[in-house]
Amino acid sequence: MLGTIVMQAINFLPLNMIFTFPPLIQIVYFSFCFLVGLFGRKKKMGFWGYFFFSTIFSPILGTLVLIIT
Repeated sequence: MLGTIVMQAINFLPLNMIFTFPPLIQIVYFSFCFLVGLFGRKKKMGFWGYFFFSTIFSPILGTLVLIIT
């Protein structure tokens, strides 16, 4: 039961959908994630924190979290 709920939640993440897009769109997506990480490198979560957050959820949410913190 819990495993099913977790799998359904994972299917809604943008990272799961991004791998079905063409390679050019994937490169653009990860480039934006990289930029969010670069801008956040001197913040509390650091480069890797913002990079992974924006990769898993989306660069837009990563940017919002970066602006808020």
